[in-house]
Amino acid sequence: MRKKRLMELKPLKVMNRHIADAKKTEISLSPLEKQRGEPGKYRMYCRAAVEKGILKVYLFAVTDIEENINFPRYRLFISRKERRFITYDEKLKKWRKALLESILWDVRTNLGNIYVNGCDTKIIQKYLKTIQPAIRALEEFQANIRKEQRIRHDKKLTDSWDQVMKTVSGLPKNWIGWVSKYGITEHYIFYKYQKNGATEGYCTYCKKHVPIRSPKYNQKGRCNVCGQPITFRSVGKSGRFCTKWYRVYLIQRRRKTSGFVLRIFHARTWYKRGGYTDCETTCHEEQRRIFSANGKEISNFVYGLFKQREMRWISYGEPWYYTCCGIQYKGMVYPYTLSDLSRHELKETGLREYALGQKKIDPGKYLYLWKTYPVLEQIVKTGLFQLVDDVLDYRTTDAIKRKGRKPSEFLSVNKKEFRRLRDMNGGVKELKWLQLEKSTGKTIGDEEICWMVKEGFEPNDLKFVLDQMSICQIRHYLVKQSEKSGDDISHVLQVWNDYLSMAKRLGMDIHDSIIYRTRDLQLRHKEAVLKIEEMKRGIRRRELEEKYVGFQKHLIDLKEKYEFSDGEYQVIAPKSIDDILHEGDTLHHCVNKTDTYFDRIVSKESYILFLREKENPKVPFYTLEVEPDGTIRQKRAEFNRQNKDIDKVTSFLTLWQKEIQKRLTKKDRKSTEESRKLRQQNYQEIRDKHVVVHGGAFAGELLADLLEKDLMDLPVESAENEESPTEIAA
Repeated sequence: MRKKRLMELKPLKVMNRHIADAKKTEISLSPLEKQRGEPGKYRMYCRAAVEKGILKVYLFAVTDIEENINFPRYRLFISRKERRFITYDEKLKKWRKALLESILWDVRTNLGNIYVNGCDTKIIQKYLKTIQPAIRALEEFQANIRKEQRIRHDKKLTDSWDQVMKTVSGLPKNWIGWVSKYGITEHYIFYKYQKNGATEGYCTYCKKHVPIRSPKYNQKGRCNVCGQPITFRSVGKSGRFCTKWYRVYLIQRRRKTSGFVLRIFHARTWYKRGGYTDCETTCHEEQRRIFSANGKEISNFVYGLFKQREMRWISYGEPWYYTCCGIQYKGMVYPYTLSDLSRHELKETGLREYALGQKKIDPGKYLYLWKTYPVLEQIVKTGLFQLVDDVLDYRTTDAIKRKGRKPSEFLSVNKKEFRRLRDMNGGVKELKWLQLEKSTGKTIGDEEICWMVKEGFEPNDLKFVLDQMSICQIRHYLVKQSEKSGDDISHVLQVWNDYLSMAKRLGMDIHDSIIYRTRDLQLRHKEAVLKIEEMKRGIRRRELEEKYVGFQKHLIDLKEKYEFSDGEYQVIAPKSIDDILHEGDTLHHCVNKTDTYFDRIVSKESYILFLREKENPKVPFYTLEVEPDGTIRQKRAEFNRQNKDIDKVTSFLTLWQKEIQKRLTKKDRKSTEESRKLRQQNYQEIRDKHVVVHGGAFAGELLADLLEKDLMDLPVESAENEESPTEIAA
């Protein structure tokens, strides 16, 4: 269709009778349109005609007609022969290839708001060879054209994929039989219930009747004939059920080209009610990985929905787990194609030996890592299947070399140690212990290696003590300390490591057996923790003493003025910086970690006092921050909490506030006025900054709200007395 010739076609007009007919016809509104209060009127008139084999569809806007504008808003031209359409937008003065639906959406008009008379409808239906309503016929035709265009556009791509898929051979004749027997490892013995116990059942692995003895429903066991693990199922009790999904692999040579394909399936077996001999195995292929003759991956295909149109094989990227983590998707590999492939394409991979020796493997990941670790072939052929699994799980990056002529080279062990590794079918953990033996020249027994591997220990975990003790001594020491403390071995090892680390910081001789091999590890660890805390406290004390010279004199008057005792509790004043530091360490809050509270004490803005239980006067209970007149800004127990006894504590503190009012001087009350101003200013600043508590029981709450909630002002009686106080000489 040439645009110039299209514009030369005879124009169409809207007749008055068309307008009259449209006004008589009621338009059906959708529920949403009714909810919006849309008027039940058409917004466009449609005219249609066929000229020179082209269908002309003109759309006139109702608003244009009312303003005596007789030009169409849109001119749609359709060529059935060329399978093309195009629209001219009069308002924008340009040609558009969009669907009519999309064009009208731009002006907030849907296809249901277009009026087409009976004559024009027949013209459209006849041209498009359909019985659909006119607008629906246009919509359907355009949609089909778009679909054909997309298919043509994708055909080059899909054709190349299909060519690759044509090189994939059909499934082996015994494929389903092999999958149901070997690929799916859930097998059963079905028996018919008998009062004295069934004596015969049907084994789904043997595919025949076998002798059994006193079976119980869902009991695990083994078939007396084939020796396979099975589950007993009563025929009368067992309805229709299926096994779980199992992953199975098929490796085939490609047809009419070089290389091979790795096909990945999911399979399961359905058992019918009572028809256990007539089970059905379903097998769904989900992935095909194409390899060249030298084992290099060329492409990867998955079976899925392509562009929301059809289910087909689609070229896809490399599986993410091959490159970024140690996940393996293990399954049985069909063995009968491997023999020939292992003499040609898979000759230098060791894949056949790995599949036959390890049974369930992930061949795709094996081939991927074999390109990086060519020594995998030699490891497999020596029978070290556990070490191969560790390589595939990315656990051996620092233990084996990627290339080497013989095992002793790429495993960094001698011949004797290699034989020991093979005898115990060792993995990377066993290998690391044998490598340690070679590097140190100290023999490590197989029993010690197996014990260390069982506990999950590697040489690096014990490097803090390896120079002082043998592996056998370390094992006996860990067992003895575990029995003594009741903790598991791994926890004891962590405590031991922490203890020697702290001992070194404390200047102790960690090479002395009395230190590194202490009889009571838990006790010495606790002592070291206390000494480290004391050392830290000493450093902090010296920092504060240098910053606040003469700080001690600010604490002298607190005892006489603020200490008080009544009932179960008492308030005491700190006598030194050490008292405040000890309080913070014991209750695990910030009074000892920030200089803020020390600044406030020096400036007499607020003081730090301790609330104690009379029965335990030396044990920290609550820490108080109080203003000079006794107003309590904060009262916090361990980890900045308030305990369940907070009501009793608050009652006692009210008595304390009343008592100390009698002891205040005029100077104290003047300091209080300044303290209140600073407190209110501080609250406003942290509120403006929207400071939020990030941890503990109050996480997520505004700090200003918590501080205001914790504020304990003077009792009403004391506040009234404060207005006309009896001044005490300073």
